[in-house]
Amino acid sequence: MNKVTSGKGFKVLITTVCVLLVLALITAGNSTVGGIVTGYIINPLLRVTADFTNSAEEAVTPPKSTDELERENSELKEENRRLNDMLVEYYDLKKENDELYKFYNIKKNNEDFSVIPSTVISRDPNENFYGFILDKGSADGVKLNDPVMTDNGLVGYVSEVSHKSCKVTSIVSPAAQVGAVDKKTSDEGVVTGSPEYSDRGIAVMKNISAQNAMKSGDIVVTSGYGGMYPKNIKIGTISKLDYDDYTGMPIAVIKPFEDVRNITSAAIISNFSGKGDIEVLEQSGSDKENSKKTN
Repeated sequence: MNKVTSGKGFKVLITTVCVLLVLALITAGNSTVGGIVTGYIINPLLRVTADFTNSAEEAVTPPKSTDELERENSELKEENRRLNDMLVEYYDLKKENDELYKFYNIKKNNEDFSVIPSTVISRDPNENFYGFILDKGSADGVKLNDPVMTDNGLVGYVSEVSHKSCKVTSIVSPAAQVGAVDKKTSDEGVVTGSPEYSDRGIAVMKNISAQNAMKSGDIVVTSGYGGMYPKNIKIGTISKLDYDDYTGMPIAVIKPFEDVRNITSAAIISNFSGKGDIEVLEQSGSDKENSKKTN
């Protein structure tokens, strides 16, 4: 239909009909009627016809060639690829920003800490003490024995380092030996793992005095002795006091503030004030006396 009304032949036909109608009226001797018909009917009709046909011509768009369509398709694909790249970059930046913000308080509360935010990328299914692999390594400044923590507290230390990743041994592993102190009573000991408790993500505190004043609910923190861990980092709370089945010595069962079984990200502390400084506990009076008798 558009092709018919937009053709030149259609315009000529309409014009011819109008002219013949005017001539017929004039020839009949009724010039007044001819003028009226011409002024009020024919001229408006011609204008409407011209407007209609011009609009029809403008509305008809010639079909695009195959080359044009292929070019547009290629441009759209390239734009889509670019947008996807931007989206991936956005997610990476957002993730990094979230990690930095999450561990902001660690740095804020410990200005001497050098903090390396990291993400758990894998776990060894044969690992019985919930060790895990982080996505930071020597290329990022990570070193052996660097302490690892979250905003909730200590979770372990770096036991293996590669260029782009590191393995963390958790505080519920018997390999962990963390100098610790009861924040309330100042009783000291060593937090480590025990097969009896580790499968529940629980640690124990050993080497404590038989005359300790520790109680359930007390908070245990790092002592800082040995220079491997910063001082005063939260570890957990005492859930109960017990005795070691093998030595008969008292132990404290510690529930860590952070569940090492479910960690998804952590902060590696690559440097801190006092790192590597060995502190030797002064012998108690009884120990000195026993030492004299031995010598």
